[in-house]
Amino acid sequence: MNKTHHAWEAWLLLGLAAYFLVHILIRATGSAVLELDEAELMVVTQWWAAGYSGQPPLYAWLQVVAFQVLGANTGSLALVKNTLLFLTYVLVYLSARRLMGDVRLAVLATLSLLLIPQIVWESQRDLSHSVMATFMAAASFHVMLRWLDRPTLFHYLLVGVVFGLGVLSKYNYLVFAAAAGLALLTLPRGRALLLDVRILISGLVALLVTGPHLYWLVQSHDVAGRGLEKMDFGEGLWPLAGLGELLLAVIAFLTPLWIVMALIFRRDFARTLSRWQAPVGPFPLQRYLLAVLLLLVMMVLLGAAHFKDRWMLPMLWVFPLYVFAMMGTASLTPVRVRAYLTTCLVVPLLVLLVMAWRVNDWALLEDHQRHVHPFDALAEAVASRGFQRGIIVSDGTFVAGNLRMHFPGSQVLTPSVASGRLQCPDGGDVLLAWEANRGAELSPRMEAWLELYLGLDADHVRGDVQLISLEAWNDERFDFAVMLWAGALDGACGVSRPIQ
Repeated sequence: MNKTHHAWEAWLLLGLAAYFLVHILIRATGSAVLELDEAELMVVTQWWAAGYSGQPPLYAWLQVVAFQVLGANTGSLALVKNTLLFLTYVLVYLSARRLMGDVRLAVLATLSLLLIPQIVWESQRDLSHSVMATFMAAASFHVMLRWLDRPTLFHYLLVGVVFGLGVLSKYNYLVFAAAAGLALLTLPRGRALLLDVRILISGLVALLVTGPHLYWLVQSHDVAGRGLEKMDFGEGLWPLAGLGELLLAVIAFLTPLWIVMALIFRRDFARTLSRWQAPVGPFPLQRYLLAVLLLLVMMVLLGAAHFKDRWMLPMLWVFPLYVFAMMGTASLTPVRVRAYLTTCLVVPLLVLLVMAWRVNDWALLEDHQRHVHPFDALAEAVASRGFQRGIIVSDGTFVAGNLRMHFPGSQVLTPSVASGRLQCPDGGDVLLAWEANRGAELSPRMEAWLELYLGLDADHVRGDVQLISLEAWNDERFDFAVMLWAGALDGACGVSRPIQ
């Protein structure tokens, strides 16, 4: 590596580190109102478990550690997410450099992630498990390249570890892993490594890593199955609805990346997409992408009718690596490189600016974003009614997680998450709170939860619901419904004296 190329690498890594550090500072010093995924993490990180909801537990486990060290706050949330994102970019760069053998191509391929909205924007705004799955896919890809280069016993063990952790990150990681396996089967060396007896060791290690969660899946299939429900199996006009949704999701995920590439690299980019080419480097990226599309189409034929662009994160992040590997250094004219670098560097600056707007009370973005919810005022209102500490139950993680920020000594729970061990201080309070725009009546799911865990039947909890109407900083009004039993917990997770 000559001095010029070394400078490319140094500026990339330093620039990425600075970029994600600024993101951490913006989120840590901005609004304390949590987004949906952040609020869910506030709920599930109150205990260790092999599973929590319709998503695997790996991100939650990592967040538990961060909360225990740094406290349950937005800074801890931002640190975990941005560390994973930074490491994802680093792993992508290392893999691209190994594949292409040219630092310039590897740097441009890595910076291309900044032109994928689901990575540069949505991953910052409100994603968690998808961030973890993308990180694990990037880590698995790098491990796989090292394994192809040196198939030692250590690398077989490492393949099992990363595959197991990938499954624990998000279930759509399995599409990435299956597509990578299919692509390897098209290569003589790939077939030899996959058919080596040592692959059984990889499988055993993966089973040991995933075993507790797989057991939880069997025992909690009603909670875990919610992930598949999002794909609307059997809905719509089969298979046209699913194919259309899939096509839109893929296009949305790769836009504006493919447009920028087409405008700057023109014929070289078009030639890359239009021709079948032999594998460049040790791994057949083109065959991998085709395998991904084949697997997704098979899901459509099995009845999947709904796809979201963010679900493509652990599968299609390799697209820029494929493009630059196929175009090669001949496409890197000085004019093109300057234009592409400029575009890739302007986007994150805009993202930082808009992110700062979102998490601060800046009037320019007066809309219905979640950061305007007045949870601080709600916490003051329920405290003035007598709530101090105890159990807080809501119909969803958004309200529950945000109330944990204001009552850190209380346990927050919701029927949408598999409950851990209840913590019921003797003489503690019970608070039910939910957004009244969903209805001021106690939902049947909430009634069933209270009966199962606190021993309260429906007639016991039905009573006068208190409505709290609050005004946010942008003059938007929010209505909350609350029910409070002050000092009612008996220490054994029973309610001894309900008081409306």
